[in-house]
Amino acid sequence: MKAFLTPLQGLAEFEQIKEKSKTNKGILQVSGCMESQKSHLMYGLSGIAPYRLILAEDERRAREIYEDYRFYDRKVYSYPAKDLLFFQADIHGNLLIRQRMKVIKALLEEKELTVVTSIDGCMDFLESLEKIKEQLIHYESDSTVDIEQLKNQLVALGYERVKLGMAISMDVLIERLFGAGYLRRFQVDGPGQFSVRGGIVDIYCLTEKNPWRIELWGDEIDSIRSFDPESQRSLENLEELTIYPAVEHIGDKDMVSFLDYFPEKRTIIFLDEPNRLTEKGGAVEEEYRQSRMHREEKGSFKKN
Repeated sequence: MKAFLTPLQGLAEFEQIKEKSKTNKGILQVSGCMESQKSHLMYGLSGIAPYRLILAEDERRAREIYEDYRFYDRKVYSYPAKDLLFFQADIHGNLLIRQRMKVIKALLEEKELTVVTSIDGCMDFLESLEKIKEQLIHYESDSTVDIEQLKNQLVALGYERVKLGMAISMDVLIERLFGAGYLRRFQVDGPGQFSVRGGIVDIYCLTEKNPWRIELWGDEIDSIRSFDPESQRSLENLEELTIYPAVEHIGDKDMVSFLDYFPEKRTIIFLDEPNRLTEKGGAVEEEYRQSRMHREEKGSFKKN
């Protein structure tokens, strides 16, 4: 996609913006861009820093920018905002956490990336990347596994255990008596689940497209494979895996904002319509303040 930079590189104004952005560590205002030109310009300036964060006024606008930017860079990430008031009741909560956790994984593992979010996405409290990193579970093909410890760790990370209730040796009998569909009820079929059947551990990590199957010989890993959750067929042999949390833990201490996830000296932040960002941020803050005040009056909100 570097070919799309050619039209920009021939413009004196673009070269001027690029040079000023290298020396100006504060805010550099650019005006006169049409909506369709903004993503092109941001992509043209992406080489200035390895981490790029694009802020939009709301989820609708963030999605538009994300789709536009993907035309130039397919590896761009979308970080959706949670509903600060009703997130726990949101039927899309698991999907949102999955999308957000993929961004966290990218921030911990990739050396260069672009993320698009709304101003709302920067206004909730989060665990620091360092704390999240401490919680990760990592196994290699020659690792040893304590099954009981692993089960407790997965539950602590927010994973739901799908229980079989019968020995693995009964699988064939169950399938013959009741059909494959019966057995499938005890297998992981969605992100955020895990199951333990004898020496087989299935884990559907929130950040992965397909679940993993760990087969043990005693307490040592014999194989690690990804598999199709529908057909149960193996897809790929793996040398290692890293399990990310299935929930976002909210504590009372040492919480940070999404902005804190980006290293200051290696990040460029693009603000789409700064005045609208300020207005929307103020409106969200006031809405949350009013809601919290009303809930405290009714005794349904615990004060910190």
